[in-house]
Amino acid sequence: MNNKGKNKSTRLLEGAYAVKTVEDNIEYYRDFAEIYDTEFADDMGYVYPAVIAEVFARHRKPSDALIADIGCGTGLVAGVLRTQNSNQNKNDSFEIDGIDLSKEMLDAAREKKLYRALYQADLTQSLSHLPGNYGAVLSAGTFTFGHLGPDILPELLQLGRTDTLYCIGVNSVHFEAQGFSSILDSMVEKGHISRPVSEVRKIYDQQNASDTSHADDTARVMVYRQL
Repeated sequence: MNNKGKNKSTRLLEGAYAVKTVEDNIEYYRDFAEIYDTEFADDMGYVYPAVIAEVFARHRKPSDALIADIGCGTGLVAGVLRTQNSNQNKNDSFEIDGIDLSKEMLDAAREKKLYRALYQADLTQSLSHLPGNYGAVLSAGTFTFGHLGPDILPELLQLGRTDTLYCIGVNSVHFEAQGFSSILDSMVEKGHISRPVSEVRKIYDQQNASDTSHADDTARVMVYRQL
């Protein structure tokens, strides 16, 4: 299918994959933020946030109650977490902080009133200005083409403490191409994290989408704890 034949949501996705620099990301998401939920997430059947929320729910403990949602975007992961908790009639007390590079995406997230706090941050730079006591660190859609690579994983440990839970989704093609396994193995060997448990899950449910060219896209969800 040529670019002309692709629907708008697919073109938006492939535009996001094509960015190369931090500045590219900032500029791209400045315009993307207003339509992200409707013309991308809804139209593409974007289930990735729900996948990360569901994996977290299965692995979480009461001590994982303060959550960092990195690359939080417009707040899709937080929205699913809040809905799941409400639907299950749970009284779990948890708080979520959102971290993202894009001011405009954070502005969209702020309107939903899902987060305790929101931080604009470039995760390729120092994280020292962010809280360092999170019980869980989650990510859906940030480790992918044009965004974050495996070298960020050791730095994310600055956000946690002993026994912090990490549920990190990585685009499966990106995972193999960028050598995520070797970085994770090194973190295990150094005694920094537990041996990751891996799940391969679909990023999109495109049964009713007009363009299903990304229907088979998957993410490898890595689950581990900080030692």
